[in-house]
Amino acid sequence: AAVTTLQGVGMLAQALIDPILAFVTTTHIAPALALIIFIIGMICTALVVYTSYRHTQVITQMGRLFPESEREFAGKYPDFEEEMLKLPTMTRAWTEFCETLVLPVDQSSNPIFRNTVRPHMFFNLDRLELGVEDKKFWPNVFVGAGLFFTFLGLIAALGEAVDVMAHAAAGSGDAQEPLMRLFSAMSASLYALMSAMFVSLVLTMALRHAEKTINLKLGRLNDKIERGVHFSTQEGLAQQSLVV
Repeated sequence: AAVTTLQGVGMLAQALIDPILAFVTTTHIAPALALIIFIIGMICTALVVYTSYRHTQVITQMGRLFPESEREFAGKYPDFEEEMLKLPTMTRAWTEFCETLVLPVDQSSNPIFRNTVRPHMFFNLDRLELGVEDKKFWPNVFVGAGLFFTFLGLIAALGEAVDVMAHAAAGSGDAQEPLMRLFSAMSASLYALMSAMFVSLVLTMALRHAEKTINLKLGRLNDKIERGVHFSTQEGLAQQSLVV
């Protein structure tokens, strides 16, 4: 009974798969699938480039707000803080960073802000939710799609091989046509894989370049913030409070 049930399930599965295999082995379908994979891959690559451009522009816009010296930072702090809050991506990190700032002492001869935590602890890809981390799985998706269609083509090619051997065993008819269908199915099965591998390579390079560019911009931003504040350790501030 169990064998009969499995055979029935197998026949149902074959009935469902056969039309798909026939579709994949249809003339010009494999190149069309490869072209579709390529076009979708280029659209994804364009999205990665656009995301990188948009995020670097936000970081650059923020960097322009910061003065170049500690005195300018202290003098212009209220003004550029208001501008900073207009950048939604940066608001959370900026607010948390400001909580670590030690305000200048009133009537001080050297009114500067002191930071107790380095800016890069707040202005990074994880805290700002910038970058292309959510897109890093895309190359694997394309490779998987390419392998899927390739294996479908190979399964269809093996089916053609069975027909060839059946013709040869029966000794009836010309085996040339089944052989041509076999080689055609085998070659067509590689179109999707080659297209997917190419797209995966291009996407991987685009993702790495985007991440490197955004990290570079963030590094420059953190350097500029460092020039506007004076870093003081918790121990140093404690000693100063004891002296006072």
